[in-house]
This record gives sequence, structure tokens and C-alpha cells, in this order.
Amino acid sequence: MAVETRFPRWADSPPQFLIWEMDEIVPMMLCFVFFLPTRKLWLGLIIGWLLSKGYSKLKETLPAFFYLHYLWYWGIWHPKTKNTEVPKGYISRYRE
Repeated sequence: MAVETRFPRWADSPPQFLIWEMDEIVPMMLCFVFFLPTRKLWLGLIIGWLLSKGYSKLKETLPAFFYLHYLWYWGIWHPKTKNTEVPKGYISRYRE
């Protein structure tokens, strides 16, 4: 008896859980965990589902790793580089 398995189309495609990619299911699981103590799990799942749908739409339209750019722009994340210094994201004018 053979077991049917699914392989991703490309070797570098991200891992999936059921029909979602792992980065799309994170908002749903976070909302589920945050709404767990309040016993409003359905509300948490609905909000998480809406957030993950919105994130998947953004991921389709914007370039890869767009969220890292926004984190850098807001000054939350600063990339570590070896040779060049990257200016902070909140600096709008830069003089050399």
C-alpha cells in the first residue's frame, strides 16, 4: 500500500502547515494564544485569520523581506554589516 506524499514545487520553497506557509500561520497562532486566557478562541481565530490573509496579500504585492525594511525604517531593527555602516531608519537626511 503506497502512501501519497506531496513535495514542494521548488527546493527552496518555505515549509507549509496544511494550506498555509509558516510565516502566514504565525499571526493566527499568536492571536489564538493571546485570546486563550479570555476564552474567546473563536474571536482570536477570526482575527488571526484576517491578519494572516492581510499578510499573505502584502507578501504577494511587496518584495521579499519587506517587513525587515519597515522595521529598519521605524528604527526597531538595525542590520549588522561588516564593512559599511548603515544609517538608522529614522534619519531622513544623511551627510557624508
